[in-house]
Amino acid sequence: MAVSIIKKEVKVENRILTIELPEEFKGQEIEITIRLKENIEKEILADQIKIDTTNWKFDREEIYAE
Repeated sequence: MAVSIIKKEVKVENRILTIELPEEFKGQEIEITIRLKENIEKEILADQIKIDTTNWKFDREEIYAE
């Protein structure tokens, strides 16, 4: 079975969301995920990338040599 994905960006005005699905979805189980776009952007920039630098070693003289 092929996976179909529909992405729709919409500004919510009145707490009601209506999505017209293709005919091929009729009678099928579907999964709906809703997320706030602005919160996702903040997560991507601040919380998704973490680098452990506790074991990093470098030669300060080599970096700052003129």
